[in-house]
Amino acid sequence: MAKDKPPKVKGIPNKHLHSRTTFLYQAATYLTLQTGPTPDPEASDSAKGQASDTNEAQHHGRSGIALELGSHLHTVSRKGQIRLSPELKRSICKSCDAILIAGRTATQSIVNDSKGGKKPWADVLVISCTFCGGTKRFPVGAMRQKRKTERDSGKTKISTSKDADISNRSTSPMLQTTTDQSPADSKTPSSFA
Repeated sequence: MAKDKPPKVKGIPNKHLHSRTTFLYQAATYLTLQTGPTPDPEASDSAKGQASDTNEAQHHGRSGIALELGSHLHTVSRKGQIRLSPELKRSICKSCDAILIAGRTATQSIVNDSKGGKKPWADVLVISCTFCGGTKRFPVGAMRQKRKTERDSGKTKISTSKDADISNRSTSPMLQTTTDQSPADSKTPSSFA
């Protein structure tokens, strides 16, 4: 009698690609955070100007590697056909592949373009990349639309009170009673017989 082999445990397909994308994202985030805050463009003194030039060179050197890692992350996920989570996709700029960190590489604001800003469901979170100037817009207060299978088909008929009264008579004639009927008449109403 042959020994039964234990069933193989199914793991994550392309696990090496998932671990690679995770590493690339963590490395890009780390390098982005290691760069100092963006230098002030208002520095007019020559000493401050020289210090800001060296700081700017370091800033672009480290962020250049972070941008390259973000680009590699995008390429690996696309070629390996790996779906990135929505939170991860929202934290990466679509045009320059920079990691978007509020206050460092991105600015966030809530905009309501409705007339007078009166509609609270029209609030939109706008995230702007400081490297390329690209923007992303995400609805904040709006409810998501249901899937098509979960929505009503739209073929429902809106009935008036007369239509409802007629349908009640035709479907359940024994439930309708009048106050003038005697107990003998309640067995078979004459109007429906």
